[in-house]
Amino acid sequence: MKRYIARQVLTVKLVALALGTLCFLQTQVYAQEMNGYVVMFPSVGLAPGQTLRLTLFNPAGEPVRVQPQIHRSSGILVGMGDGSVRFVQPGVFQSFDFNRSEIPLTGEEGTGRIQLRASFLIGIAAPGTIDRLVVSMETISITDGTSNTVFFGEALPLIGDDGREAATQAFFALGVLAGFVPGQTLRVTLFNPPSFEAETPQTRPNGHVKIFDGSGNLVAQSDEAAIPSGAFRSFDFNPETLGSPGERGTNRQQVRIKPFFNFESERLSRVFASFEIVDNRTGKTVVLSGQQCLVFFLGGIPAN
Repeated sequence: MKRYIARQVLTVKLVALALGTLCFLQTQVYAQEMNGYVVMFPSVGLAPGQTLRLTLFNPAGEPVRVQPQIHRSSGILVGMGDGSVRFVQPGVFQSFDFNRSEIPLTGEEGTGRIQLRASFLIGIAAPGTIDRLVVSMETISITDGTSNTVFFGEALPLIGDDGREAATQAFFALGVLAGFVPGQTLRVTLFNPPSFEAETPQTRPNGHVKIFDGSGNLVAQSDEAAIPSGAFRSFDFNPETLGSPGERGTNRQQVRIKPFFNFESERLSRVFASFEIVDNRTGKTVVLSGQQCLVFFLGGIPAN
């Protein structure tokens, strides 16, 4: 299948025909010896007959310790690759597969689709090298090995908390443009990364999503949902239920999607968003877009 690539700066457009995420990781390193990080991908759905593949490339320097993980919406861990830690040598990339058939979850009624969040736990000995790593995420058809969609995202420069917050707020303020047709569902997923402070009602964001037409009219709005630390919530929209007529001949709905969330504290609002167009018949994601990967510094970790 032909691949298409979409480039994201602050605004993001949804593109057609494939799933994958390519992220360049940038952050500051403050500890010595082996430094621990967690790299979080945008949320994505996995349907029967598909494999979720995470890949890490280490271009140079010291070996990198890596372990992939996948979590469900509540934050519960449901997979750890082959269960072992791998060391990726310089100049080498390593892929990790999660088959839908091997994940013991019932899935959504009618399709068996499950909504997941993937991440890498990474250990690096040399300070200042995390920004050279490259990671990707793909959903692959088991029958023919094709990646159905390719999403390309430029990581926003992490120049400190103020810059990261400004970039996040700009992303949510602008929203995302997309089009979808009957037989498809627009799914917006908001993820609240784990916090290093004790969670209280004041640090738990409430999130909801609004859909606007080309004239700026509100045509749909989700219910509001609390998003606990480490969890995500998904919001679904179908074109048949939007309060506006679709395009003549196809009933396609061209919309602007805007997530809303609020905190009652002064903690940085690092809610993470992904946007998918899902085939209602198969449960497969045909389009994925969202923000760049998030990188969190964990501090010093054992070297083995």
